[in-house]
Amino acid sequence: MTTHEERATRALSDLEELVALGPRFHGTSGIHDAERLLVGWLVGMGARVRTQEVRTPGWDPGASSSLRVTAPLERAVPAWPMLWSGPATGVVRGRVHAVGVQGLWGDSMVWTKFAVTDADGALVAYLHARDGGPAAPQPLPAGSDTSVPHLALGHIDGLSLSEWLADGITVEVELACESAHAGEAVSRNVIVDVPAAGPQDRGRVLVSGHYDTFFNTPGAYDNGSGTIALVHLVRQLMTQPPSRPVTVVLTTAEEWHLAGSRHYVEQMTAKDGEELDFVLNVDGLGRGDFMEVFAGPETFEREFLAVLGAYAAENRPDLRVQSRFPPTCGTDQGAFYAAGLPVAFYTFNDLHRLHQPEDLPNPGIAANIAWSVPLLTHLVEVLPRADRVPSQSLSIPF
Repeated sequence: MTTHEERATRALSDLEELVALGPRFHGTSGIHDAERLLVGWLVGMGARVRTQEVRTPGWDPGASSSLRVTAPLERAVPAWPMLWSGPATGVVRGRVHAVGVQGLWGDSMVWTKFAVTDADGALVAYLHARDGGPAAPQPLPAGSDTSVPHLALGHIDGLSLSEWLADGITVEVELACESAHAGEAVSRNVIVDVPAAGPQDRGRVLVSGHYDTFFNTPGAYDNGSGTIALVHLVRQLMTQPPSRPVTVVLTTAEEWHLAGSRHYVEQMTAKDGEELDFVLNVDGLGRGDFMEVFAGPETFEREFLAVLGAYAAENRPDLRVQSRFPPTCGTDQGAFYAAGLPVAFYTFNDLHRLHQPEDLPNPGIAANIAWSVPLLTHLVEVLPRADRVPSQSLSIPF
């Protein structure tokens, strides 16, 4: 039996190989290279692999974007185009106005929003200031005006804008954004069905995690970590078959409003959904001992926390756990929960690495990958079938 240290060493090596491919943005060569790597690994284990094509309207972030405050002082501001941002024609100059707050991922995140108007008072751009941490792009919610640029900036820069405006100071900026809407974006979900050890009267468990990234990051934490955990989970289940069948879904286009998981759910039959005992999602195994859990319905949240608590007491007594209900719709379990299926998602948040060029492999991530594989195996075996939930709708931009 391999030790935790051996599993962590293997996890770090595999994560480095995946991340070396560069950003894995839906519709780009990077995501296709990643698919080939993952399928090669899984087939090499003897797993039966199938794929599912996912198509969305295309969007290109462009080669560059920039934001500069020109008044009340001169200062360059780090900024990224939000997914589905419109382009700017040349350099755009204007005055900044406070708008209010911006809900993202169904208000899972609440950012500060500013409008930029030209000398005639016409809207020319929006700025979105993160609720904490450096500038990090996110997908725009449904209903956004995608004819104009939308730039994401960091929390501290947003505070500066807010304070100047609150003091009655005129704030002026100039910006450039080369993003563009064009064509289609195509990539694939990668799916493995692991059969049970023998005849059984239990349902199926689905374990998901996305392997795509934003355009500006190699995505070790988000979500190369979850990807490697699921690949290693398949290896474990192929070696020691589970007591009930398990479907592992490596989703694409999670960053595109869950397009991969939504497509998977849309292809499920009523029988497929009824067969599922529950869905586990793994997204973001960062450093540290603080785990955030998002599970629903509440009856399943209680079961999940009880099983997790007992497991941690024996295997990781320093683990700190915080649960949040209802589950966020900001990652793939949101698509399954909206369809009425019970879900549990957990993460070790590394939010300052989120959607950053510096999201690179490190031993802390590898340690939490290594710890997650036996945990997931335990959850698959021990968690009981969960109650269904009322189906809901997700508001999406395409």
